[in-house]
Amino acid sequence: MGKPAARISQKWIQQSRQQFRNFLDDTGFPDPVREGQRGPGFYYPEWLIMFIAVLSVKLKLKSYVQIHKTALQFWDQIAAGLDLEPISERQLRDRLKKICHRPGKPAGFIFQLFPELEPAAGDQR
Repeated sequence: MGKPAARISQKWIQQSRQQFRNFLDDTGFPDPVREGQRGPGFYYPEWLIMFIAVLSVKLKLKSYVQIHKTALQFWDQIAAGLDLEPISERQLRDRLKKICHRPGKPAGFIFQLFPELEPAAGDQR
């Protein structure tokens, strides 16, 4: 069996990233900025971290290390036009935890965007 990242193409990432951004823009989904006592603004936009989480679910990645390696592999497509250095594994793990994403599970924020998809009480996530 090949590497999980081999199941997607650069073109798929580019198209999905654009559709994801369009969806967030069309729905008015806020892009939080960290301010005040909690520290300076985020260097990596929240939507970018969310998109990496979506990729990890698509690829069924089971660890933060796998998520980070995949993010590095496709960084040019993920962060296209943003002039950002690749995110460190620790920063990515911390940011994914803040949006309630756990490897091998559906991204927690999906259920905030689409509450009708919330799993039934007996289902395991």
